[in-house]
Amino acid sequence: MYGEVLILMNTLFNYVILSFTNSICYLQQSKRRLLISAFLAGIWIVIFGHHFLMMVIAFILMITVAFGWQIRNWWKGALMCFVAALFAGGLFTAFEPLWINTSVFTLLIISGIIATAGLLLLKNRLLVAREDNLQQRLVQLCDLQLGEITVSLKCFIDTGNTTVEPLSGKPVHFVRYKAIEHSLPDNLKMALFQWDVSDPYDLKMFPEYFQKKVAVIPITTVQEKKTYSLAFRYDKWLIKDEENRPISPGFFIISIQNTPFPQEADAILHFTALYHI
Repeated sequence: MYGEVLILMNTLFNYVILSFTNSICYLQQSKRRLLISAFLAGIWIVIFGHHFLMMVIAFILMITVAFGWQIRNWWKGALMCFVAALFAGGLFTAFEPLWINTSVFTLLIISGIIATAGLLLLKNRLLVAREDNLQQRLVQLCDLQLGEITVSLKCFIDTGNTTVEPLSGKPVHFVRYKAIEHSLPDNLKMALFQWDVSDPYDLKMFPEYFQKKVAVIPITTVQEKKTYSLAFRYDKWLIKDEENRPISPGFFIISIQNTPFPQEADAILHFTALYHI
């Protein structure tokens, strides 16, 4: 087999692995840099052969050129490239008997397709696993305290929830009415349904204690219509794990609509709750 063909095959294989690593590790290197790195490593292997020491040197050269000397990025890139190379190489070896008598050009095309398809499948599975792990971390068991009311809730930290109370700038969370209905006093439940959004600042239907806790918050709907919601200033909101950790002071809106929350949660937390887990 001609040397230039071997260089091309090695470069293609290296580039697929580097592209996979660059994507899965969010290293944000340019395609041109990855291609140069793949090409240099391919030349090195063709010139010096597949001896173990030469392969180690080629690997170090490829990772350094592709991802730089910054130790954190270098190790991330090296570990993921190693995993990707084992996976893609294993696929290629498994299917190699099927095209043992094919032309070099066909071998080049098929090997590139198999390596790319295999790593795309691996990338998809890794991203799904990463998302599942993140989703699990975003679900927390909490205790919400409002005056003498204390209720346990399954809470989901929504990174897209940036709602704040406009005067204080404090975070606003959302709680399903059905999740706390059993803990609310009858006079508060009655006031919630008597409150009129067309006259939002009329709060005389609420007991005096809750009038001191409530704030009227302007909300823009998905249809870009302006409306208002009632938000209650809680006394404590604790994330329950090994130790009870309070989240930042803020407000919560009681969602009367029975719309399901993500992860079957009872409450949606403001993104700043991430700082407390």
